[in-house]
Amino acid sequence: MNIFKISVWILLIPIIQKATSQNPIYIPDTLGGNEFLLQLKNSSKEFYLGFQTQTNAYNGNYLGPTLILNKGQQIKIQVDNQLSETTTTHWHGLHVAPKNDGGPHNPIFPNTKWSPEFTVMDQAGTYWYHPHLHGKTFEQVIKGAAGLIIIHDQEEIDLKIPRTYSVDDIPLILQFQTVDPISKQISVNNDFDNVSMVNGTINPMLKCPAQIIRFRLLNASSRRVFNLGFNDDRTFYQIAGDAGLLNKPIPMKKIRLGTGERAEILVDFNSDQGKNLILKQYGNELPAGFPGGPAIMGMSPLGPLDNKIFDILNIHVTSQTNNSVTQIPAKLIENNPLSPSGAIERSIRFTAQPMMSMTNFFINGLKYDEHTINFTVNQKDKEIWNITNQTIMAHPFHIHGNSFYILSINGIDPPENMKGRKDVVLIPPMNGNVRIITQYNDFHDSSLPYMFHCHILSHEDDGMMGQFLVLESPTKTEQGYVEDSFKFFPSIAINKVLIETINTFIPYSIRIYDFMGNCLKHIDQLNSSYELDIQNLKQGFYLISILQNNHPYCHKIVKVN
Repeated sequence: MNIFKISVWILLIPIIQKATSQNPIYIPDTLGGNEFLLQLKNSSKEFYLGFQTQTNAYNGNYLGPTLILNKGQQIKIQVDNQLSETTTTHWHGLHVAPKNDGGPHNPIFPNTKWSPEFTVMDQAGTYWYHPHLHGKTFEQVIKGAAGLIIIHDQEEIDLKIPRTYSVDDIPLILQFQTVDPISKQISVNNDFDNVSMVNGTINPMLKCPAQIIRFRLLNASSRRVFNLGFNDDRTFYQIAGDAGLLNKPIPMKKIRLGTGERAEILVDFNSDQGKNLILKQYGNELPAGFPGGPAIMGMSPLGPLDNKIFDILNIHVTSQTNNSVTQIPAKLIENNPLSPSGAIERSIRFTAQPMMSMTNFFINGLKYDEHTINFTVNQKDKEIWNITNQTIMAHPFHIHGNSFYILSINGIDPPENMKGRKDVVLIPPMNGNVRIITQYNDFHDSSLPYMFHCHILSHEDDGMMGQFLVLESPTKTEQGYVEDSFKFFPSIAINKVLIETINTFIPYSIRIYDFMGNCLKHIDQLNSSYELDIQNLKQGFYLISILQNNHPYCHKIVKVN
């Protein structure tokens, strides 16, 4: 972006931020039950009077419904892709098998559906869902394709804490956005960030009853860190992190959230009826090198909202409701962190090229390659990941399919509010170090990987990501796979994959896709047994799509040399 264009954007920031004085906050609808339908499509929303801003959305025009789940519940989710391009839907934070994870290896092609089924295994907490197609995550997410997942379990239900959605249990999906000052369209080409939104509302206003309120916070921005506190410097209490409740409420005056991180806080409004309060961003109190905070080493902040204090949410306190919660509990649940004893150590290193770059990043010297498995993990092995950041900015680090506990940050114990289950952690800049411990107990797959990556969306799309397999044992090899009416053998192959019909033969056709949705081969009218030649494909992952009587069957294969 050239200097003239930056100057124009900065001059027009007051115009961008002033949509109307205050707008009632939008609270996403909820979906419950055992079966869910999410339709992802292009839409538009009037953020500014008289302007229709182009968006993506699940089941609406911006953001998606909040999915309400219970631990132990068996669910089926049908994702209908009505976009004109391939997408995925990732259940961020959920403990699911790789085939249900929704990462880059679970593509949903245009005008097709994906129907994962799984048992909810996670503790009560706040999770979320969003697209995760490599190279397209930034664009699809910032235009509105995201939604919350709330999980309840018996331990949480037994606690006397707020639980009435939109009354005393309120979701706050926090975003920074780049909006063009003239067209009012969301920019998908930069991280300039000149507007803040809560639940897709600019200058939001919320009415809260005079009692204990539970806020579920999600940083759904593409890049920046939120550092939140109240205008009267009041104390609030964090009760949950990314993946579940803490041992007890932790008193705080500010809470920091990197991209993808979640937290639940309790705020005591018992004595505030009739008052107006403000939840504010305190970017000026972030450490240097944290996106949204002050410059580092004399470099200029990237965006006009960096290193600033400004309003995030205006709150008007109304009268108390019936059956209200009026006290902060003394205890919550008992977390049992993994012991480091006997754990395998693994090193992960962030670098930049050149060293002072703010855009070109690597993990262990590599960019993401969908055909490369960066490492393997043995099921049930405890692993300590020692993550060192040698770049000049902080990076929020996320792993798929599992949570972890933080052992240390820059060599010291994590703060009390970060001692619960996590799936995102900010790695400090300038040789900052974080050690985490995790254990993949329940799922293994010798061909379908989990991802690990920076959750700054432009960094992720540019290749600051890797992938790993969880193996049942170091010596196990896959023998074959049955998908409804077809058998595939082997799933890890060098030259050929045998496809056989299991039931009565009906003609079918085959297409082979890469994971950007490109069709590489198309064969029609096949026999009951067919040898699919893959020797000319590059090493990596591919999707076989079979169409029989207009019914699609999909199976992933791994081509090896």
